[in-house]
Amino acid sequence: MKKEFSSILYNYHTVLRVSLKFMGGRLSKCFMSITCPDPFCGEDGPTPQGSVAVFCIFNNPGTAIQHYHISFEHLSPTSPCKKNQYYLILNRPRDGQVGIITRCNIKKNTTEVHGLVDALHFDQICLVTASQKQLMT
Repeated sequence: MKKEFSSILYNYHTVLRVSLKFMGGRLSKCFMSITCPDPFCGEDGPTPQGSVAVFCIFNNPGTAIQHYHISFEHLSPTSPCKKNQYYLILNRPRDGQVGIITRCNIKKNTTEVHGLVDALHFDQICLVTASQKQLMT
């Protein structure tokens, strides 16, 4: 996660996957969201160098939100896979741009987005969700 994307994360939560190597794979099937407003400072204070503050809501009833500091090496972007999901572009020249998916092609690992002629490959984008602040505007 690039620190220059931090201002975007005030309005959106970046959704990430956790590698099997972190905590023995306990979180590998969970989607983690970057903590807002500062992904480099979480519930437990500043994150260690090379880490980001994330949270996870488990599907079990009565389970509280869990907060973690996870090293970048254990995180990877989650690709949008449905129409009308938000995305964040991760590569130049349009990195940091947020938009909405208009169509996905799972077999080709590409998406079509409003306003762009070229399809974006899944490794060029990351799924983001609108924060509560963004939903209210």
